[in-house]
Amino acid sequence: MNGEEIYKRIIVMDSVKAATAFMKTSDISKSDLVKMCKKHDIFIAPKATKEEIIDRFISSTLGVRLKKKAANRFKTK
Repeated sequence: MNGEEIYKRIIVMDSVKAATAFMKTSDISKSDLVKMCKKHDIFIAPKATKEEIIDRFISSTLGVRLKKKAANRFKTK
């Protein structure tokens, strides 16, 4: 599975926890994760571990989408 296929699968998930578990079990390399982060303009530290990159990517993509969805659903800020 390449980066775009993984991105499409996690962006439709309903929770950050499920997406994180999926990313950790999928066999994606650290360099592929870095490429995905660069493509989506997500800053990562130079010496970040694979788990830190996964957490940052999930929170910056899926976490933001879910937060906006909840704000629109309940009309709160």
